Amino acid sequence: MDYVAPLVSFAVTFLVTAWIIKVSKARGFVGKDVNKPNKPEVPVLGGVGIVAGFVGGSFALLVDDQSEVSETIILASLISSLIVAFLGLLDDVLNIRQSVRALTPTFASVPLAIFSVGHSVISIPFLGFVNLGLLYYVVVIPAALTISANAFNMLEGLNGLGTGMGIIMAATLAFIGLRGSGQTYIAGELALVLAASLVAFLFYNKYPAKVFLGNIGTYFIGSAIGAIGISGFMLTALAVLYLPYVAEFVLKARTKFKGISFGKVTPEGYLYWDGKPNSLTHVVMKMGHFKEYQVVLILWGLEIAFAVLAVYLQTTVIKL
Repeated sequence: MDYVAPLVSFAVTFLVTAWIIKVSKARGFVGKDVNKPNKPEVPVLGGVGIVAGFVGGSFALLVDDQSEVSETIILASLISSLIVAFLGLLDDVLNIRQSVRALTPTFASVPLAIFSVGHSVISIPFLGFVNLGLLYYVVVIPAALTISANAFNMLEGLNGLGTGMGIIMAATLAFIGLRGSGQTYIAGELALVLAASLVAFLFYNKYPAKVFLGNIGTYFIGSAIGAIGISGFMLTALAVLYLPYVAEFVLKARTKFKGISFGKVTPEGYLYWDGKPNSLTHVVMKMGHFKEYQVVLILWGLEIAFAVLAVYLQTTVIKL
């Protein structure tokens, strides 16, 4: 296994994020941290650091393994993720329409679909192997990447929440992938690169956050996780890892996707929500008397439970 690539990813993200914090403040790219009593302004383009780290780590992987399969998987995942990241950056700067944000990842799935030609058989729990044929390329792959990118963007808004969820998901795919072989193993290495980048970013994004992910960060993480799961043929694990986001989708749909994940804050810093839940964050807030970091820890714990289930279904019920 290549240990250099995750180290490169970690170092680049750590250094670039520190620079981005300064630049964002100087250029006025800041947003209010509404979950704090004093509503401080925090830089919002932190996702740039994650993108830089992932790109650096991915190229380190390519230098170490120049096989055709490795190049294809890494480049396809990179191109698809970077297209979605660019969409997120445009949204951070120009605030583009929701319909455009929702559909663009469909076009970003083209590199992954091209890479996957000849691999249309997927394994479904308790059903076995199913050959979807053309539907795999024109429906499953675009849908998987689009859902991954957009769903990840829904459950965010608390310090460290999205970053920690991404670490758990990427680490899970890395654990599964590195136990496999061929394309699955390479995807596992790529997942480890993403996890290393997110760990570095969490240093700045944890409570109290010095920087936010921004839409460039949330869209990129979601699309990278989706691309890794697709290219490594870990679709079952990917689906299970996103189950909390299915619940988030349902809650947001009740509000016609106008709901928020933020809470209301007391002078002592406790978060609460006194209306109908718009988000899983609100569900947790209504369960007890929690500060922001406690709500985040509970949701991380929920995702860890689904990560364990994902590993079981992908590696035990479904043989790689």
